[in-house]
Amino acid sequence: MSAFLDQFEPDPEMDGETLVWKTDKPLFQDAVVAFAPPYPEYPKLKLGRGRQPSCDPSCPSARDVGDEIVVTLYSNNDKGFGDYQERAWEYIMTQSPEIETSLRRKLFAQHQKAHKQFLEEYLPDDRKTQNYWKKIENELDWQDASAIDQLYKLVGIGLVDNGLDECGFSSFEFQTGWDRDHGTAILMHKSHVLAAGGMQEDISRGPELIDSIKYVQSYDLDEGDLALTES
Repeated sequence: MSAFLDQFEPDPEMDGETLVWKTDKPLFQDAVVAFAPPYPEYPKLKLGRGRQPSCDPSCPSARDVGDEIVVTLYSNNDKGFGDYQERAWEYIMTQSPEIETSLRRKLFAQHQKAHKQFLEEYLPDDRKTQNYWKKIENELDWQDASAIDQLYKLVGIGLVDNGLDECGFSSFEFQTGWDRDHGTAILMHKSHVLAAGGMQEDISRGPELIDSIKYVQSYDLDEGDLALTES
């Protein structure tokens, strides 16, 4: 086993299908979920007795910065735990600024869509949501890219034994104020964004992962994303 793999332990909830490791957050160190517009109850939520902060998209600890993330290794493509995931991690550690720039672009595009949908579909018919929105709408410049630092918190990175150029795909997992049920994950190849979805939604699809990426890209491809061809 390599020194990289030695840091991981089996995830007790996944029967050996994944390995996990807690480490310092390499990106988005100061980002939190300060606001959750569709959830008027959000400011009053607290961790229950005995409950620890977690990566769960609905956990109130999303308001706290935190300094750690959970790195998860997936082995769904018969390559096992090894080179593909380690190359992906090495790329993240050496190219963090470039990766964060790509992530911010994608997150802002997703934020703009969620903000528009919120104003048009959710806000008009819910009095509690309207009251909450009155309190927070002037607290943030919702049209500026800086808004994502108050709406997305990085809590995990997934690495899989499937990818391009013998480098595994990576998935950056965020709690978000736009979707406290599913969170947001940005799937990438090196510094190139492939797709966005819910937390762990795509990275765990195994041999169907590339087909899943192509399907998502058929209806949700933002400028700057790396489009996978049908060939």
